[in-house]
Amino acid sequence: MIRNLAIFILMLFSLSLSAKKIDREKFDFEKFKARKVAFITEAIDLTPAEAQVFWPVYNELEKKKFELMNERRETDDIMEGETKKMSDAEYIDLSRKMASFMKVESDLMIEYNEKFLKILPPQKVVELYKAEHNFREQLLKEYRSREKPDGK
Repeated sequence: MIRNLAIFILMLFSLSLSAKKIDREKFDFEKFKARKVAFITEAIDLTPAEAQVFWPVYNELEKKKFELMNERRETDDIMEGETKKMSDAEYIDLSRKMASFMKVESDLMIEYNEKFLKILPPQKVVELYKAEHNFREQLLKEYRSREKPDGK
């Protein structure tokens, strides 16, 4: 659930940057992606041989998570709408859809965790998760500092 929220926040962050045209520049997804790759590569100290095998698998995971997020968008739109007028059956259906998305993402993470463990030493797999968290934290700090001129 937290990971879903973090991914959602990250996507909102990128959309927000694009919409507000911070620094009058259009959000550059390729630049963002390159920055993330550099951050993770350095944080987990990937060797060139590890990187060659790791990044295609990691990118495959990111693509699947993005596709899942797009599928979930309709359900999120329903949740953002007027839900007070829904019947109990509609609430049950919505809750099951949300739980299903969480399960799919959980299953996806379990599957790719095992793939990462075949590619990288276990310590680097854990460092990967820490690096992803730290990267998101860094983005949030940058976003907040741009939103408030005093950086608070």
